[in-house]
Amino acid sequence: MRRYAIRYSLEFFVIFLGVLVSFSVQRYGEEKRSQQETRRLIYTLTTEIESNLEYCEEHLKQLRNMAKVNDAVLAEERLDRDFLIAQHNTHPFGHSYLDGGEYRYWTTQEDYRELHFWMVTWWNTFAQSEIYFNSLVASGLLLNIEEPGLRESIEAAYTTKKRRVTVNEGLLRANSEKIFAWAERKRDASDAYRSRAEIFAEDFDLPLRNLLEDRSHRIGLRIMSLEYYISSLQSLRSELANQFNTNDNLQGDASPSS
Repeated sequence: MRRYAIRYSLEFFVIFLGVLVSFSVQRYGEEKRSQQETRRLIYTLTTEIESNLEYCEEHLKQLRNMAKVNDAVLAEERLDRDFLIAQHNTHPFGHSYLDGGEYRYWTTQEDYRELHFWMVTWWNTFAQSEIYFNSLVASGLLLNIEEPGLRESIEAAYTTKKRRVTVNEGLLRANSEKIFAWAERKRDASDAYRSRAEIFAEDFDLPLRNLLEDRSHRIGLRIMSLEYYISSLQSLRSELANQFNTNDNLQGDASPSS
């Protein structure tokens, strides 16, 4: 009887040990998959941040060119067509996008046909890519990043730190609308038809100068806030690289075969 008890005890222990080992292997596999998924997540997010840095650097160049053109307008008190075209050809900022996503700056006569619609009222919409970040938030996958400080840095880069950029964009847009409204009031008060080009070229008065000085101030704020935002994105990129070694083998772990 005792022999049977020992035998059954050994069999139970072996079964229990087997189940324990199975659970351990399963848990290890799940943790490994979770780590790989997190690394894929970080790699893709880092790629989006890299793309946004390129976008922000180009956007910053456009804002700096806007500032140069506006400063020249104030210095010369000129808004005639030839002067504006010469300034924009030297410091281009008006642009559109080609099918491949490349920029095409407006420097042709066709582009300049209605230049007074945009040359002194362009606020340059900020529209970086946030598709992957938004998908992480919506799916809850952002919580896979267990380090709370890093997770907060990611969220801040796409929300609170970006808000300075968008707030100053809104202020510049409001100024642009005031400049456009100034031209429309001038046209409506005229005894005969006058084009916007004639209004801007011939009626450079104190109210317009005040609006253009305010425009210079608003562009300066946009430049400052974007420089700060670029710095925050660069810091986040470095933080991600240090935490997950993205520069060395993250791409390998992110491949489908891993």
